[in-house]
Amino acid sequence: MKKITLLASRLILVCISLPLLSRLWGKVMRLRRPHFLAKLMIDRFQGHYRIKMDDYKGSPLDYPSLADFFVRPLNALQRPLSANEQFILSPADGNLSEMELIATDCATQVKGKTYPLSRLLAADIDFSQNWYLTTIYLSPGNYHRFHYPVSGRISGCFHGGNRLFPVNAFSSERVKLLYIKNERLVTRIDLQGSSMYVVAVGATFVGSIAMAYLPAGLPNKNGWRELNIPVTQMAEMGRFNMGSTIIMALPAILVETVAAEKGKPLCVGAPLFKIKN
Repeated sequence: MKKITLLASRLILVCISLPLLSRLWGKVMRLRRPHFLAKLMIDRFQGHYRIKMDDYKGSPLDYPSLADFFVRPLNALQRPLSANEQFILSPADGNLSEMELIATDCATQVKGKTYPLSRLLAADIDFSQNWYLTTIYLSPGNYHRFHYPVSGRISGCFHGGNRLFPVNAFSSERVKLLYIKNERLVTRIDLQGSSMYVVAVGATFVGSIAMAYLPAGLPNKNGWRELNIPVTQMAEMGRFNMGSTIIMALPAILVETVAAEKGKPLCVGAPLFKIKN
């Protein structure tokens, strides 16, 4: 019976991971007319996830569609995003589901399941000097814009993955190489002579990942695009159109101390690592 249940759950996950389903849901979320339907979807979504508007601009009535409400901006007076160049800051609101120091090409997806970090990053990595890895899970009710964790220079990006599995605990325990299979955008940021990586991982019902430094849209898949773009800590980096995950990987030589704890909720701008001078 357990084998049948496991097979059924995996079959459901495979079906809902098809990008077409997420694209169709994205169209529903962008509906602005009839107005009562758009308002009803926003009301139901806000009520289900208990979203308080104190931290956000305007009221739910100011957003013409559920998609617009989903990426609602912060109210800068209530939640100002302040830079702190001594630290690498959290790029997003969410839960810090993983914080680990790795010495081999083996990162934790969930307890008991791993994946090769080099495949996620689409990069040749020297793990001999150790790397820190953080995984931040964004639930649908979170703030879904994300920001640069450091000031530095974007030297390249990579667009990969062709599925949209959920990224919750249920899916993470059942789908091998989940973060590699899902659509993702890897951003390489040069800092103090080293490179760190920020990975925006899509999920089921994410109609798109939008990056502020790519105004014309994401590049073609499975190839690095070389770039040279200076960025400022806590400026907007991008946004998701449904719940998803941010993974950050950085060489340990950049880190003096760890400033966050695995399993704890995070707010964008919270310190993750103190940078070694």
